[in-house]
Formats: sequence, C-alpha cells, structure tokens
Amino acid sequence: MSPLTQHARREIVAAAKAAVTDQNERRPFDWRGEKIMLPVVAIPVGDVLLNHRTHRVRAQVESLGTRGAIIETNPHSDEAQRLLADLIRQTSGYHDVKALIRNETQREPGLITHEGVLVNANTRAVALRDLHEEFPHKSTFAFIKVQVLPDNADSTEIMQLEFNFQMRLNYQQPYSFTNQLLFIKDLLDSGLKPDEIGVQMKPHYDPTSSKDRRAAAEEVEAEDRLRQIIEELIAASSGALRWPDFDGDRQRLIEIDESYRAMVARKGPDAARRVKQAKLAGLLAGLEYRRVRHIDESYLDDYVLPAFEEEPNLRAAAKALAIGQQVAPRADLGGLSILDDLDEDPPVDQHGEVTLQPLFDVLVRYGKADGDTDWDAEVEVPTGEGTATLPKNTFFDAVKAAMQTAADSKAQDDQGQNALDVPRRQLNAAGAACDRVRRAYDELDDDGDQPNRAALEQALEAYLRSHDELLHYLAERGFAAAENRR
Repeated sequence: MSPLTQHARREIVAAAKAAVTDQNERRPFDWRGEKIMLPVVAIPVGDVLLNHRTHRVRAQVESLGTRGAIIETNPHSDEAQRLLADLIRQTSGYHDVKALIRNETQREPGLITHEGVLVNANTRAVALRDLHEEFPHKSTFAFIKVQVLPDNADSTEIMQLEFNFQMRLNYQQPYSFTNQLLFIKDLLDSGLKPDEIGVQMKPHYDPTSSKDRRAAAEEVEAEDRLRQIIEELIAASSGALRWPDFDGDRQRLIEIDESYRAMVARKGPDAARRVKQAKLAGLLAGLEYRRVRHIDESYLDDYVLPAFEEEPNLRAAAKALAIGQQVAPRADLGGLSILDDLDEDPPVDQHGEVTLQPLFDVLVRYGKADGDTDWDAEVEVPTGEGTATLPKNTFFDAVKAAMQTAADSKAQDDQGQNALDVPRRQLNAAGAACDRVRRAYDELDDDGDQPNRAALEQALEAYLRSHDELLHYLAERGFAAAENRR
C-alpha cells in the first residue's frame, strides 16, 4: 500500500473528480432525498483506504481483542489496513468475489468519501489488490471504479449508505450472521427505528402498510435479542468465546429465544430460565437445533441425568454437572437480564433440581464444541468430591453424546416409539429423586431449618404406598429384586 498522507489521498480523489468528462459513465445516486447523477471514476486500488467501520468484518475485528485495538485508534495506518485486509480475505465469500472479478472485471462501482475511504466495495478492493499482485501487467486490476460521495457526508449517513448497499441484491457476498447482528445494533444506536430497518432489510414488507411495518419491527427486535444473547455469552466466557463462533447458530438461538418467551408467558420466569439455561448448555455443547428443541422441563426431570450417568466419561461427574453444589452461589449470565426483562437474580436451587447450570458454567469457560478453540486444553470437571480433569475434546464429545441421547430418548417417548425402555428410565429417575430428597433434607439440617413435618409425613406415606404397589406389581412379573424386598 502506498504511504500516502491524508492530504495526498484527498488530492488523488479530487484529481479523479476533476478529470471527469462527458464520456464518463454516470449512475443515479439517492442523496438526502434527491436523485443525483454521480460519475464513475477510477482510482488506483492501492491508494484507497479500507473502511475500519465496515460491518463486513465487524465481529472479527471485535474478536481480535488488544491486537485489533489499532484498527480503532489508528485505522488509516498500514498495520490497521493490513489487519482489515487479512480479515476480509478470511470471509467465506471472498474467493467467490475474487474469482468473479478476475473473470468479469469489476461490474459495479463502489462508493468512496472525498478523503479516499471506501463506504462499500471493501472486499472488491482487497480482491483487486490481490489480483493486481498476481497479474501486475493487467491494468484493469490496478484501479477500482468508484463514485465519490459529496464532501459533507457525515458518519451516520455513511453507515446508512452501507446498509442500503448491503440490502441490494448483487454479486457481493452477504454479511455473516454475527456481522449482520452488529450492523443492526449500530443502526438502532444511530437512531433508526426497528420498522425503518426492517422494511429495508426485507423488501417483501410494504412500507406503507402499518401491519407490515409492525412485522418488520418485530423481526428486527427478534434479531437484536439474538445479538444480546451472544453478547452475554461472550461476556460470561472471559474471552473463550468470540462473535464468529456463533455464525452457525442462528436457528438454535431463535429456538432458545422463542421458547423462553413463550414459557415465561405460560409458566413464569423461573421455569423459563431453568429451561433456557439448559438450552444454552446444549448450544455450547454443539447440539443441533432439532435436539435443542427437545430440551424442556421433562427433559431435565426425567432424561438428562440418567443419560449423563450412563456416559462413561461423565458418570462420576453426572450429578455435580446436572445439579451442582446447591449451597454455593452459581455463576450465571445475570439471568440473561436483557431477555428476561427482570431485575432480580435467578434463584439458587436448594432442592437438587436438575438445571444443567453447573455444566453451563464449565462449558462457557472453555468455548464451544464447534468454535475456534484450543482442543489440547484440559477441562476441570466438578465431581461432587472435588474436581477431575478431562481432555477438552473428550469432555465436549461426552457432553454432546449424553445430551443427544437424552433428547433422542425423549423424542422417541413423545412419539411412542420407545415404550419398552420407559420403565427402566422412570425407575432411574425415581432413584435420582430419592437421592435429591435426602440431600435437600441434609441441607435444611445444616441450616437449622425444618420442613413442615406433617406435610412431609403425608408425602412420605403417599410415596411408600406407590412404592409398595410397584414392588407387588413387579414381583408378580418375576423380578427377583422386587420379590426379595416384599
């Protein structure tokens, strides 16, 4: 890249504008409510600046941490520009854009400020530079075609223009899921309303229809809620998670958001929060969205703990991961307060209820099953008697396998396809429930509290009645263990 000063770059752009003749191609351009004709000019591709605020790689820039600070503090420096170019080369559609330009040259002009900063066409600029380096004698790769924005454009207008360009159907690669979410956030922060963003994002909405505008607003608000879930997961991970780690998770996040909101209305925030936390653990473990869909109260009550106890690498830690130490405060996402619309902290479970909160706490510290992560790391796993270590890939594979088994078993039961295995799993669940009663009572003794004894006696009598009836039933069918205990 040429070591140009800001003044020199402005002069290059001004000279290109001054050289415009009647033969120059002109294209219509919407500017401040008017349609004006702007000429298309050619500027040396090495002399333009990549836009450090482009949402093409916004998520990737944020994920650089301190290494990417220079992009914000000194965006026009050679180091910042090299970083931006490298990030653009790593986007999924870069090579397609490059191949298209190589075969057809640059079909659409970009837009540039009078200071030489690209508003859009950042990917095309990097592709042209790389092609010029590969084919130095081909002059068509040495220049980028652009229209020059009026000198008085401000930063909000420039972001709106980037949005307008992105919404057009052309040969540019689409923004990644997380970059699109961050773009929506910036547009909202700039003062645009959700319905204004929505009708531009989705052309099928009629901007003159109040019903369509409401639907467009709801769609944007839903996308922004997904962004907030990711933002809080990243914050909870202490650097283990990055924005691009969630690019493949849109459907799973939609499932989590929609089911949470429906459950709050149906059963209240505590039950909804419990299921939501388990679904987030499933997302981190790499569970596909169809299986995440099966995570509900029944999944937690009857299926997941037995599945963990049957997984060899999780057996010793099964209860600690599913229930945890009930007397200790739990690390959490602050209840995912943005989604909850609640100020109170989530209640600490005192009754041995399966929440998968401890599992979530472990997973979020080590990243995601399908993320860019250090698979050579050792994971500290709580066992109830301390901690054990497992290789990270072993732990994540075991968690995913157990959660999948639980989801598949529940799905089969829901469809009546696995009736033969229901008695075994229900007995396992009953045994686990007995263990939870004992632990809960021990905790009450430690605190000096006592439960309602009369109510507990009544519940115990009902349990023993059912227990005796089951023993009699099974003994009649030849189960030796039942016959020996009669």
